Amino acid sequence: MKAWPEKASRMRRVITDILPVDVHCSQPIAAESLPVAGADCLVSCFCLESVSPDLPAFTRALGHIGKLLRPGGHLMLIGALGESYYFGGPGVRIPVVPLNEAQVCDSLKESGYTLIRLEVYTLAPSIQHLQAPSKSEVNK
Repeated sequence: MKAWPEKASRMRRVITDILPVDVHCSQPIAAESLPVAGADCLVSCFCLESVSPDLPAFTRALGHIGKLLRPGGHLMLIGALGESYYFGGPGVRIPVVPLNEAQVCDSLKESGYTLIRLEVYTLAPSIQHLQAPSKSEVNK
């Protein structure tokens, strides 16, 4: 595992700042923190569905982050379809909006995106999380 310390060191050299983002604000990042032309690419990995209470909020969040992209910029959206929670660590369940493929595609279109590529993979039933946890199970 010698490669891990080298990777960590390289990441510390290239990451110059960490910015607070609130995808539910119409301007998710302070305007002065962005390049004038906007970002070339944004990556959201299991984020928007975990911070949005419902489908309309998820769709609005997509629209808000789209303002951060330059014209012709790209969004890579990674998540799981049909899930109602993710594991955030041992015994920690993070509730999420359970979305299906059509809802994601509709939300992207409604938010002004042009879908270039969509890949959907089916998780093994043993690792799917389809039941919403009770309130007592969240963040134990």
